[in-house]
Amino acid sequence: MKLDPRQVRSKEKLHEAYLSLIIEGHEQLSIQQVCAKAEVTRPTFYKLYKDTNELRKAMIEELLLELKQALTILNPKSLDEITEEEKPENLILFFEHVQKNHIAYETLLIYQTDALFTNGIQEILKEYVRDGIFFSKTRPFLINVNEQLIIAYAAGAYLECVRWWITTNYETPPVEMAKTLIELSLNGPYIKRMP
Repeated sequence: MKLDPRQVRSKEKLHEAYLSLIIEGHEQLSIQQVCAKAEVTRPTFYKLYKDTNELRKAMIEELLLELKQALTILNPKSLDEITEEEKPENLILFFEHVQKNHIAYETLLIYQTDALFTNGIQEILKEYVRDGIFFSKTRPFLINVNEQLIIAYAAGAYLECVRWWITTNYETPPVEMAKTLIELSLNGPYIKRMP
């Protein structure tokens, strides 16, 4: 369904209101509360959503779609073909996406963790790691354990790095975060190999 510019703005205001009310400590949100906060009428709300849970799901779906686009590998190459500048490209987009949508991430990932949002991020990260292993042709270099465990481990580490980044108030620039995660992914946290 194509929305006109007024509906798009109303939708944005409703998303902002929803997050703002959660930050204020409201657990069960009513349509009336959300409409009052967003300065949107109930009929406008009902044109977009049937209830506050549908609003929540639509907002999360939109965020996850944007995240998936940021982490989609568009020009797959093997590791030896990827330049140093190209390695962090998708992760830079990822961290820029988080920073652009910082209120949603701070609210739904830190302040009041939303399982639908967190699980959605985790699945997208797993797909990104899986694709990275496949496209970069690094599978032969993996340690001899179940590949799904490696994917889950890496995706979990990425998610925890995002949480850390948020709690440090985004002190590290997105480019630096991306480069560090690539370095950790490829070489681990050590300056040189352990004996």
